[in-house]
Amino acid sequence: MSDRHDDALITIATFDTELEASFARGALEAIGIQALVPGEWGGSFSGMYGGMPHQAALQVFESDRDRAIVELRRLQIKIVPPRHRV
Repeated sequence: MSDRHDDALITIATFDTELEASFARGALEAIGIQALVPGEWGGSFSGMYGGMPHQAALQVFESDRDRAIVELRRLQIKIVPPRHRV
């Protein structure tokens, strides 16, 4: 694995639910791309938003961006451009 100290995490897609984002994260990790869904394990995944709709972000290291997008498209996972960096 390369040194990630200078490699920023970037949002490559947003999803309607954290479950969808988690599925995409798992697909990327299955091929060796580290991915993160912020808040997934911090409590928001279990409904911390009180039923309010919110978007879940999928993040990867910037150096993995192109490879991750290719894989998500190959799996026919809809890529939604992020509204802002998370």
